[in-house]
Amino acid sequence: VKLWHVTVVILIIDLMQIQSENSGGHIAHLAGAFFGFIFIKLLQNGTDLSKIVTNLLDFFVNLFTKKSSTPFKKVHKNYKKPADKPVSKIVTKDKTQQQIDEILDKISRSGYDCLTKEEKEFLFKVGK
Repeated sequence: VKLWHVTVVILIIDLMQIQSENSGGHIAHLAGAFFGFIFIKLLQNGTDLSKIVTNLLDFFVNLFTKKSSTPFKKVHKNYKKPADKPVSKIVTKDKTQQQIDEILDKISRSGYDCLTKEEKEFLFKVGK
């Protein structure tokens, strides 16, 4: 027996019993069947009506859940090249420390990704 055969039989029984004492219940069954038919047809065409209810329920559930925070902050990366190379203000330090300070200043202004390959290698060698 196919499912739609059972559905047709139940619909016919509800239609015949509308005249009985519980006509509101039978009309509600028919309205539910009609809505189910429309829902399935829209779902077959790609429109999901349950998405609205799901989003609404998710909103209320997420109101009471604790959001996990990430330990890292998002860092803005400035991909613009600096206009002029700033002159280092540190005169008394040796050459290596002066280069390290300039590279670190560049990292703080533009981010690590803006360093040249030579600057990254220099930092790696000095860091050992």
